[in-house]
Amino acid sequence: MMKKMSLLTLAVLLWGCLIAQEKEDIVTDRSNQTVSAAIVPLKKFQIESGFSFERYNSEIKNTTYNSTLVRYGLFEKMELRLGLAYLGTNVSFDGGNFDESGFAPIVVGAKFQLLEENEVLPKLAFMTTVTLPNTGASWYENKYLGVDFRVNGEYSLNEAMSLGGNFGLAWSGVENGNTAVGIYTAVIQMSLSEKLGAFAELYGFLPKEGRNDHRWDAGMTYLVNEDLLLDFSTGIGLNKVSPDFFISLGLSIRIP
Repeated sequence: MMKKMSLLTLAVLLWGCLIAQEKEDIVTDRSNQTVSAAIVPLKKFQIESGFSFERYNSEIKNTTYNSTLVRYGLFEKMELRLGLAYLGTNVSFDGGNFDESGFAPIVVGAKFQLLEENEVLPKLAFMTTVTLPNTGASWYENKYLGVDFRVNGEYSLNEAMSLGGNFGLAWSGVENGNTAVGIYTAVIQMSLSEKLGAFAELYGFLPKEGRNDHRWDAGMTYLVNEDLLLDFSTGIGLNKVSPDFFISLGLSIRIP
């Protein structure tokens, strides 16, 4: 009897070790602007939260006190998304000072797995989100429905380095029938160790009217464990309509 119990205990321990080895590390959609092509595992929640600050010409300062993205793996190749944020704006002009804060509009959407990576083709996904009208503070709310469509791609160069990118269109919903804005991102990601990662990214917004907005950022990630990731990034704008400087800190956790 004791021998059978010992064998059963050993089998359970070995099974647990195999399950732990097969579990993939958390993959997030922050802190860079490139949305990953990965889907949250089936029936798991993932919460990605962070703080960010950006400055324009020492006159306009935008603070995101907390941005939270909740992702849920509804099917093996589909996840649901819910975005919430609390924002602050400070404007200093001609000796005057203006401060405003409040919740941003609610964002809901989904991401769909299109293609797994192979030797020739990258991993591909499609994401669509909508920004709901009249759901934020008066200073930040949209009068109309905002929409964002993106194709997300990733390709591994080797075991320690990968490329990623997004291409898409977005309508802000600030005005009725406002013109679509093109979106592009390109990122190179590197694994420095089992825990530490780094990235560098170029991205931008391309309106039909007005000047293009191009930005560059870089950052690092630290994998506390397979379900908990910390991130840091900072960057600069590359033309006059872009922010002079921005910084971001975040924490992401995956929950069964």
